[in-house]
Amino acid sequence: MRLLADSNIARATVLAARKAGHDVLWAGEREVDPGDELLLAEAVDDFRVFLTKDHDLGALVFRDHADHAGVLLIDELHGPDAEAALVLKLLATHEADLAAGKFLRADGGGVREGRA
Repeated sequence: MRLLADSNIARATVLAARKAGHDVLWAGEREVDPGDELLLAEAVDDFRVFLTKDHDLGALVFRDHADHAGVLLIDELHGPDAEAALVLKLLATHEADLAAGKFLRADGGGVREGRA
């Protein structure tokens, strides 16, 4: 899966996703984070799912009607290992939904489609 990971995503998560074969660009490797609006637009232009922990993204998508190519919004978990495990699990179990451009919010307890 093609992903654009926000700078708030743990390095361990990005590396684990890459190791699992996913094509991941990470804002944390850039000198300057351009912000959610520009990252979301970049993800659309490059046909990438946007991976973030920023709950304000829901306002961009649902209130402001920003285009997206799929969003995976995760809650803050207890450390980078738990985050990486959750993201890898979600990429495996919800790949079709994300590829279809759905907005998914996930935490350790489950996944919901729709609002942030």
